[in-house]
Parts: sequence; structure tokens; C-alpha cells
Amino acid sequence: MKLISLSILFCLTFSNLYSQTIPTGFVKTNVITGLQYPVHFDVSADQRYFITQKGGNSSGSCANGKILVYSNSGALLSTFYDLTDSVQCDFERGLLGLALDPVFSSNHYVYAYYNHKYNSDERIRVVRFTESNNIGINPLIILDINVAESIAGNHVGGIIEFKPTDPQKLFITIGDLAKGQSLAADTSTNYADTKNTPYGKILRINTDGSIPTDNPFYDDGNVSSGNDDRIWSFGHRNIFGLCFNSSNGNMYAAENGYNKWDEVNFITPGKNYGWITCEGNYRYNSTSTLCDFANFTNPIAEFGTPLPGITGCLFYSSSVIPSLTNHLLIADNDNGRMYNLTLGNAPAYDIVTSNVQWADLTGSGEGGLTTIKQGPEGCIYAMNGGYTTTGKIYKICPSDLSLEENKSLANELGQNYPNPSSGNSMIDFTIAKTADVSITIYDETGRKLSCAYSQTTSSGTHTVQLNYPMDLKNGNYFYTMEVKENNTLVFTSTKRMLIIK
Repeated sequence: MKLISLSILFCLTFSNLYSQTIPTGFVKTNVITGLQYPVHFDVSADQRYFITQKGGNSSGSCANGKILVYSNSGALLSTFYDLTDSVQCDFERGLLGLALDPVFSSNHYVYAYYNHKYNSDERIRVVRFTESNNIGINPLIILDINVAESIAGNHVGGIIEFKPTDPQKLFITIGDLAKGQSLAADTSTNYADTKNTPYGKILRINTDGSIPTDNPFYDDGNVSSGNDDRIWSFGHRNIFGLCFNSSNGNMYAAENGYNKWDEVNFITPGKNYGWITCEGNYRYNSTSTLCDFANFTNPIAEFGTPLPGITGCLFYSSSVIPSLTNHLLIADNDNGRMYNLTLGNAPAYDIVTSNVQWADLTGSGEGGLTTIKQGPEGCIYAMNGGYTTTGKIYKICPSDLSLEENKSLANELGQNYPNPSSGNSMIDFTIAKTADVSITIYDETGRKLSCAYSQTTSSGTHTVQLNYPMDLKNGNYFYTMEVKENNTLVFTSTKRMLIIK
């Protein structure tokens, strides 16, 4: 692993695109574009996006296996960490899941799941970084699983999430490594139904990598003897979506099937979800013979052929979109669609009463969806990712939300902080309505030093990192923000900043 230095922001062109493939009364905006094989993202309280790129094959080696940080207005702030030199990105492997610690604002912990390979040593790892000025430092490996055999390269899972009601525990999905896929009668060839391996499981660990003693199969704390003490649930084929009810912590998982059924599961600790004996609500590779084993837990929803390859999972909990409150949203990677699952049996919400397509977000050749999240304002964010070199993050909001929320906003430029600054600092600014925004740095003589920011920016308050040439000497400098609507200057403001190194 190697650390990449902070990159300087250049003036960029950014545009908002709208689609007619979402429900009436909503608008879709591209907030981040130009991602290379993106897989997962999380958003900090100050609305920075932390994004994983799995890495793409280039002449037999991996490229761009990086964690990136973007501002909420879509500007690249930095390469948080570059794992290209050690990530195994072939097929479904790579730099996959990412999660910010629930108290990220105070401890600055960022967690990432990746497939490590150096020479012939292949491992599944979760590493914890400490964020410092948008850079990952002090990497600590908290999960390190030696993959001793040659694997097919798929079914490696890779999603990591925190449960809102259990914030000191990290949940990790690992697939069954595609072992014994066609031998349903011989479960010994598949890992999912075992308790002494981590494959085909949801795992639960502490944030320092230790094992919680209240895990359902905890015996001696040694994963090499008896049970794998990290197991939370088992009998899974390949989960690629994990989400929680923020009120009671109930867990849901989106799981890829084999030939007949993708499935959504309501996860209860210690339960067996049936793979490889069963698939969906039926026996392996069947559409007629029910899975009626008493020791298996059947899914709450299933998707039949052609299988959509379900991925992202979101329990929607905001009143901003009342029609989705306490519903489950599921994304797919084959078609770029999002499905609305109405949940019943409140407050457990452990049954599905209907399942309908809600949106179709990607066009032909653009790839599908990998991750969906709920934003702090109640909008829905969806990542167009996976096997695409033109990945992006969409923002889907009620069409009248921005008008209602921003009707009293005024254009405003904040003071950089910290000030004085010995390095790069941050700026908050507010835009009354969508406009072209630029921020330029000048010296005391009025000489232009750099273009720190240039974007078509949506209305609201934004935070960006003010990057400037690192060879600046101590002294006073100025930064100017200009706001243009239809190429007409409607606002300008200049502030002084002091650099002391």
C-alpha cells in the first residue's frame, strides 16, 4: 500500500443531467461523474463523498484501485488512499466496500474492504484509516483472511456497514467464493452452510478487529478452532447490499442468486438462509418445489429470471418522500433499476406486501447500480458503478424540494478555516439557485495564482477544500468567488486569508 499526496484542484466543467425514467414529481441530478469502476460510497456529516474504485484490469494488472474524496458539489478533493499496488481487481474482486465510523466527525475513522494480493498471497482484508485533511493515514488491518486456495474470482461479497443501534460493531458480507455452485445435494463442497469458515456469511466484528463475545456462534474467540466466532448469519450465496432500519436496527440484505432467484432477506442473528440447498423460496434451481426446511429462513422477497443482480439496499426513513417512508429500496446492477418494496408488520417491518419497479436510472451501455444511500436532506443517492469507466452518483429529489428549502437563500462566501492556515483550508459558501461558481486565489498584487474551484453548482450551502500552490510564502492572499447565471455575473465577493507556515 502506498500513500498518494494531495492533488491540486483544477478548473473543471460540470453539468446536471435530467432523466425521464424516474417517477413523476422527481428530478435526477448527476452530482459526481467520471468515476472508474466505482463500487461503494459513504457521505460525511459535512457532505463529503468517500468513494471506492475497485480497480480495472490494464494489461493484466490493476489500475485506479483508489479511495477518492469529493465535495458535495462534485469537486475532487483528493485521493484519500491508493491501493493499486496491492489490490486484486480481477473479475468481482477489488477495492469494494467502504464505511465511515458513526462518530467519524470526532475519530475520523474510515473503513475499506478489499481483496489483497501480493505475488501468490491472496487475502480478504478490512483496513481502518484515520482521515486527516482528506488523506488516509495510519492504516490498521482489522480483518485479514488468508484465501488459501485459488478461487473463481467472484462471490467475494465486500459490503461493510454500521448498524445505527450498534455503532461500535462493523458488519461485513463475504460470498461463498463460488465454491461447488452446481452440487446442491452435497453441501460439504460449498462454504455457506458451514460454521467454521467465514465464506457465505455476514460477519460482525468490533471496530478494532476484535470479536464481540455476544456473537451467536462465539465459542472460544479463536476463528481457527470450532466455530468462526465472527459469524452473524450464514447460508448466503453473495450479498451485495446491506441496510438497516435506523429506528430499531433491523437488518436487510440483497443477495444474488444462481439461476432462478435473487432474494431479499430479513437478517436475524444466528439464522441459516438456506444456500446452497435452497434459492429464493424454492429448492435449489427450482421454480416449483418449495424450500420447506424448518431450520432455514426464507427470503421476504425474491426476483425471478432474468435475474437482475440486485445490489444496493436502503431502508428509507425520511418524511421528505412520504410514499417511501418505511419502505425498502433495492437496486440492481444488470439494468440500473430501483425497486420499491412496501414493508408490513410494523414496527418490525419484516414482511414485504408489494414489490414494484420505482425507477430506471441508467441508459444503454452505462452499466447498473451498486450502492444507494439516503441523504441528510431526505433525497436518494444512487451510484452507477461496477464494470463501467463512466461511473457517477445520482441524486434523486422531489422536484419541489429545492424550491421550498432554498427560497430564502442568498449568495454568500464564507471565511476560510482555519485562518491563519499552514496548509490547505476549507470554505463554506451558499448559492441561491443553480449557477456557475468559480473561486480564484490572488496574491496581494492582484496576480492570479490558481483556480481553486469551478463548477456548475446546485442551490444550497456547500463546503470545498481551498487548495492552493504549496510553494506560497507567508503572507496575505485573497480569494474571490464569482457566481454567473446564463453567463451573466450576478454575485462576487472577495476575502483575505493569511498563510503562516
